[in-house]
Amino acid sequence: MTRPLPAIALAAVVAVGAGTGSSAALAAGGADHTAAQRAASWLARTPLAAPGGQVADTIVALRAAGRSRAAVAPRLRRLRQVAPAYATTAGAAAKVTLAAVAAGADPTRFGGRDYVRGINARYAGGRYGATLFEHAYALLALRAAQRPIPRSAITTALAARRDGGWGLSFDGAGRDSVDATGLMIEALRAAGVPASNAQLRAGAGWMLAQRNGQGGYASAGAGGATEANPTANVLRALRALGRPAPANTRATLRRLQERSGAVRFTAPAPGSRLMATNDALIAFADRTLPVR
Repeated sequence: MTRPLPAIALAAVVAVGAGTGSSAALAAGGADHTAAQRAASWLARTPLAAPGGQVADTIVALRAAGRSRAAVAPRLRRLRQVAPAYATTAGAAAKVTLAAVAAGADPTRFGGRDYVRGINARYAGGRYGATLFEHAYALLALRAAQRPIPRSAITTALAARRDGGWGLSFDGAGRDSVDATGLMIEALRAAGVPASNAQLRAGAGWMLAQRNGQGGYASAGAGGATEANPTANVLRALRALGRPAPANTRATLRRLQERSGAVRFTAPAPGSRLMATNDALIAFADRTLPVR
């Protein structure tokens, strides 16, 4: 785990981007809007026969970009078909719930199944599922479904931050992750934790300190080469905290977008364009989860 940032360094990191001019912000916003529409057009052309989690994520991303419920209806039908076999964990049930809500469906009566119950059935000892990723998605999904979130679930999430940000495990094993930290900040804000919370502020400070020279982020942090998903998660976390995003972080994510509108995982390696575009589109659209 990463050592805590000194107070002076933390203050400097948190202040990044606060001085951007209004004209630059407007220009960045226009460029992001264009990027969002291009990404949405590419996603709308992708085949329906994707894994369940990616179908769910694409529904959410398209709705974040302003696509209509009618436009995502074919994917929603596909999700109804594959969700029973897919949603066998808290995190998967949460993704189905998020997609159903985003598309205007009832996650408690989705294809004859109650996916909110599927989330709550996997809650024990303050934990949803086996990892902090599952836990974060569960918090987001319960907020989307307007269901109560146990106080112990929030306490568990806050306590899982160690010296830096959040990782994958509840017990602090492994290293901190920019992806997990951004997602957990987004989830805790959705769950009602104030942006002034000390754990959120410290986690955000660690997260922002991982930025590379181009403004992007790698999952492992430490100034690594820009990856789409963690960079998008940082932008969403900053929005959830009510903080401005550095212009070069936005620009770095846009540079990963291809002419087709798809977003590459990294500049040299496309990776899963579908997964990268799903995450990036929400950031381009200046939205956070849950999407309604």
